[in-house]
Amino acid sequence: MFLFLYLACAPTSEVAGDTAAVDTPLRFRFPIAEPERMVSYVMGMDHDPEPHDMATVCTAFDGESFPWCYDGHDGSDYDLYGGFDAMDSGSATVVAGAGGFVESVRDGYYDRCHLDFSTFEPDCDGHEMKSNRVSIRHPNGYVSWYAHFKTDSIVVEVGQWVPMGEPLGLVGSSGYSTAPHLHFELEDPWGEVIDPYSGEWSQEESWWCDQGERGGLPATECGSG
Repeated sequence: MFLFLYLACAPTSEVAGDTAAVDTPLRFRFPIAEPERMVSYVMGMDHDPEPHDMATVCTAFDGESFPWCYDGHDGSDYDLYGGFDAMDSGSATVVAGAGGFVESVRDGYYDRCHLDFSTFEPDCDGHEMKSNRVSIRHPNGYVSWYAHFKTDSIVVEVGQWVPMGEPLGLVGSSGYSTAPHLHFELEDPWGEVIDPYSGEWSQEESWWCDQGERGGLPATECGSG
């Protein structure tokens, strides 16, 4: 079912103006505490700037196409192994990929949005299609976004400092989502989306401490946050 997870929210952030801070190095750990509970797969950012009629037309960081990306996708999606059954049994813990201050929190929205097989669009059963989400602004001005949390699972507050690995909440399926997963997104201080993965279509240096092998997940160990 993870092949249909090409529908995720794309949050935005305010611009920061401290250009000196931008030069501070930043690396992320995999933002899930229990990587064994996630599908070893990422549906990544689309580097093809043109919109297409078919969602399957896209270009991932290494030149691969669907199902490694989908048209217009601005983040990296990681699927919960076992879907809603796994979510109901406790789900997986989303953690801060790097240290920073919590800039925004939104919670309380319906978290059982799913794929409508008649339209191949997400369906929130009549509920408002908004994602439970958290954003973290890091010392260099960059912002990481974490979206689709399970309802009422977020455990951090705006203004709180969170170190790398600090629990944020649980994986859910709130908002523009077709099954439980984490949407992770990175933005520069001016709101431009950055692919954390290195590759021929993104950038030479990875934003992950270790992005792992293709078809796997980034490392959970990275040193100090």
